[in-house]
Amino acid sequence: MPSPHYVVRRSRSGRFNFTFLSEHGRISGVVIVPTEKLTRDEIERRARMKIQELAAALAASVGAPPQT
Repeated sequence: MPSPHYVVRRSRSGRFNFTFLSEHGRISGVVIVPTEKLTRDEIERRARMKIQELAAALAASVGAPPQT
């Protein structure tokens, strides 16, 4: 299996479903980004930033270096 990574799918109203994948399994979740007065690109950027922060926190909690 390739190195740990994540998959993101946009839902509605600023909701982004994601799944972290690794050789040990997968973890799925949702992040929500406020959409008021933001461009689609900015909403995407903020969602991906939140997901990367979650990935880094998860990696830190299990002692592995984060890979984005």
